[in-house]
Parts: sequence; structure tokens; C-alpha cells
Amino acid sequence: MHLARPRRFVVAALAALAVSLGALAGCTMVGDSLTGVQLEKNGPTTCIKQCNDDYKLLFEEERKRHLAALEQCQALSDDDKTACLQTESATHAANKDAFAQGKIDCQNNCHRQGSGSGG
Repeated sequence: MHLARPRRFVVAALAALAVSLGALAGCTMVGDSLTGVQLEKNGPTTCIKQCNDDYKLLFEEERKRHLAALEQCQALSDDDKTACLQTESATHAANKDAFAQGKIDCQNNCHRQGSGSGG
């Protein structure tokens, strides 16, 4: 009998379907639908405001962290104090640069080119 071939095909097809479903289930959802129509009325300005607010908090936390670190540096001996202040200054500058770039990236992600509004 030749029933083995169709059964292997069905099993292979089901296995491929299971793998495909598993792969799709692991994907993250995107904000826009496939058509690019957005059902929410929140436009880029709302998103940009959220970016600004989020990064304002991050900058404030960094400022507080920096001031605390400077106080710790001031408590050290002269030799250690100089190295500590230089290191902290470089760390603070690098953190501010990273936050500034993060804010720009966040704002750039607010612009969904080609998307319309569904409402």
C-alpha cells in the first residue's frame, strides 16, 4: 500500500505549521497594523511629550546621582579626590550624552511615516 507517503506529508506539514506558529507567537507586536492605519488618536506630539517627560526624569536622577558622587569624592584624601572627581566628571558626561541620544531616538520613533489615523 502507498498510504505512508501522504501520512508523512501530513505529519511534515503539521510540524512545519507548529514551528511557524511557535515563531509567530515569539514575535513582538508592532504598534501599527499591517495596513499602517492607527486606531489611536495619540499622535507624534503625545509621544514626543512622553519622551521629554521620561528623559527629564532620567536627567534629574543623573543630576542627583552626580551630586552624591561628588560629595563622596570630596570626603577622600587629596590624591584620591582628584582621580575620583575626574572619573565622576567623565561618567556624568557619558551618562548625559547617552540620555540625550536616547531622547532623540525615542522622539524619532514617535514619527510613524506612512501611518494614517483611523479615527
